[in-house]
Amino acid sequence: MTIEARDVDGVHVVQMEGQVRISTQNDFKDYLDQLSSSFGNAIVLLNMTGVSYMNSAGIGIIVDSFKKFREKSGRLTMCNLSPDIYRLFEVTKLNRFIEIFESETAAIEKLKV
Repeated sequence: MTIEARDVDGVHVVQMEGQVRISTQNDFKDYLDQLSSSFGNAIVLLNMTGVSYMNSAGIGIIVDSFKKFREKSGRLTMCNLSPDIYRLFEVTKLNRFIEIFESETAAIEKLKV
């Protein structure tokens, strides 16, 4: 899994590529823990354009990170989920709590400071 971060109009955008599976989930968790420590009170957008697969542990890691951001008055949001990954958030009703945008452009427009 590769991860690149940049700031766009006051939003910390994290571009992710790869798969969240057993072999990568610990690195994914470590990165999101570090992200919540460093940017917990900011607006963070996970751009999932390049993420083709996510296991249930990955969903749990995102939920845990979402809670950490909320505790620090920050916002963890997502965009560009594949249809299969979006369906996981929809079936679990997590899309009612975690803001999920269709595109990075739409997210930045709504989230920019």
